[in-house]
Amino acid sequence: KHLCVGRYRRLIITAISNMMRASGILLLAHLVQQSGVCAFAPFAMSSSSSSKRKVKTNQGKAAGGFGKKEDAVPVSHSRDESQTTQNLINFLLQWKSKGLGVDAEAGTEIGYDENGFRGLYATKAFKKGDIICKIPSDCALALADPSVAATEEMSEVDGAVNYLQWYAMNPQARQMWSPYIDTLPTREANFDPTPDFYSDEEIAQLEFPMIVKKALERKEQIAELAQKTNLPFDEVQFATWLVSSRSFSIKITIDDGDLVRETSEADADGLKGNSETYKMREQGLRVLLPYLDMINHESDNYNSELHLIDPEKDDAWFAIRAARPIKKNKEITISYGAAGVETSVGLLMNYGFIQDENKFDALLLKKGGDDCIDSVEGWSTTLEDDEQQLAAGVSGNMANVLRFRTKMKRSYPPTE
Repeated sequence: KHLCVGRYRRLIITAISNMMRASGILLLAHLVQQSGVCAFAPFAMSSSSSSKRKVKTNQGKAAGGFGKKEDAVPVSHSRDESQTTQNLINFLLQWKSKGLGVDAEAGTEIGYDENGFRGLYATKAFKKGDIICKIPSDCALALADPSVAATEEMSEVDGAVNYLQWYAMNPQARQMWSPYIDTLPTREANFDPTPDFYSDEEIAQLEFPMIVKKALERKEQIAELAQKTNLPFDEVQFATWLVSSRSFSIKITIDDGDLVRETSEADADGLKGNSETYKMREQGLRVLLPYLDMINHESDNYNSELHLIDPEKDDAWFAIRAARPIKKNKEITISYGAAGVETSVGLLMNYGFIQDENKFDALLLKKGGDDCIDSVEGWSTTLEDDEQQLAAGVSGNMANVLRFRTKMKRSYPPTE
C-alpha cells in the first residue's frame, strides 16, 4: 500500500550521517524539513498521538467456565540464544528499540521452528492494533543516496553493489553495523536460492515466461555490474539475494531546491498571474530493517503489518503492528511484496520459496498476457507428471522448479 506523507515535508529516511560523513557511508538519519522530502511507502502510516482504542476488560464481571482462558498456543519453536542474536538485540536496545529483548514481557523473540527455519515469535499476547515491536529510523540501512537523482528505478542488483561498497566491504561501516550484518543469512544458513542461482537449463524448466525472463535478466545484470565495479560475481550475486529477500522499498519525492515559475491562465480581464513552486522528483529507495527483516511471510493468513509511525517527527519509527489478535508463542508474520501482494512468481524470484496457498496466483493467471501461460494444457508436462517427480524425491533447485510448476498449475480455474 503506497502512502503519501508529503504534506509534512519531513520524513525520516536515509541521509548521510554526520558521524560517518567523512567515509561517505549512508545511514538512516533525519532529513530535516528544509530537505523537502516526502515519501510513498509500501506500508501503513500512523501516529503515536492517535486516539487510544477503548480496551474491554472483564474487571467486575464473573469469569466464564472454570476459569480464565489461557491466551497462548503451545510452544512450537526453540529460542535463538546465539551470541550474534544477543549482540543484535543489545545493539538495537541501545538505540531505544521497543518490543525485543531477553525479558518475556518485551513482546518478541527470535526462534527456530521444528524444521529449523528462523522467525519472530510473540512472547506475550497482543490485541489487534497493538504495536508488537519497533526500531527507530536511525537503525535502518539505506541502499541508495536520495540526494543523487536517479534516471531509473534502482534494481536489487544496484542495491547489492551499494550494500557491498558502503557496508560489508567498508571497514568502518562493517564494524559499526556488525551486530546486524553478523545475523544476516549466509550461503550455509537461512538461504533459499532464487532462480538467478539456477543454471540456464533449470531456469528454462520453470517454463512460465514471466519468471524465466526475470531470472535471465537478473543474472545478466549481476554479471554486468560485477564486471563494471570489479567486484566478485559471487559476492554481487549473494548480496543481490540479500537485498531482494530482506530489504523494504520506499518511494520518495524529493525537493531539489530548484524554483519553477508557473504562469496561470488569463482571468476574465485578460490578466495572467505568476507563481513559483519547487521542482519535485520521485525516486525509489530501499532500506534494510534490522530485526524486522526476520519476520516470515504468509500470503493469506498473516497476522501483522509494517507501519511507519510519526513520519512528521524527528523520532520516526518502523514498527510491526498486530493486524489481528495474536496469542503468546504464535509466530509473527507479514505479507511480502508491494501492498502485501506477491504471487508465486514474486516469492520465488525475490525470496526463493513457494507457499502452498496463494490466492494471488489465480488472479495473475486470470489477467493473463504474453508473460503467462494461458491454460494448464500450455505446459510441457501435466500436473500429475510434476507431482510424481516431487514424490520421487527430487532435491535441490529442481525441487523448487517442480513446486513452482505444480503450484501454478493448481491455480488455474477448473475446466467445465
